[in-house]
Amino acid sequence: MSLAAVRVSDLRGSTDFYARGLGFVVEREFATPAFDAVILRAGTAGIELIRPKGAAGEEKPDHGNMFNKLVLNVADAAAALRRGVDCGGTEVSPVVEHASYGMAIGVLADPDGHRLELVSRNGSL
Repeated sequence: MSLAAVRVSDLRGSTDFYARGLGFVVEREFATPAFDAVILRAGTAGIELIRPKGAAGEEKPDHGNMFNKLVLNVADAAAALRRGVDCGGTEVSPVVEHASYGMAIGVLADPDGHRLELVSRNGSL
């Protein structure tokens, strides 16, 4: 998979959340007649933030009941969770050390409620 595309209500705010909060880098910005978008990358992983134009852009994103979360490998899950909250996200689950698996995991929701599981491997809190 090259990237995941998610609908957002505030393109600038969400771009800041993923870039400043989680360390993604803006690859490109573009517009179509139907939406504005920003593609961000963290290594080979990517996310496309899409903000529909017109009346569709004013509707709250519907997460449905199938999408659950995106999983992000980060150097320090606790630090990434703090930065994400500082940039407009919401802590869903605190970072917990899973020593038997050699990882720490926490869950963050972006400003639109998309869940992000933050995983740091072989690190400690």
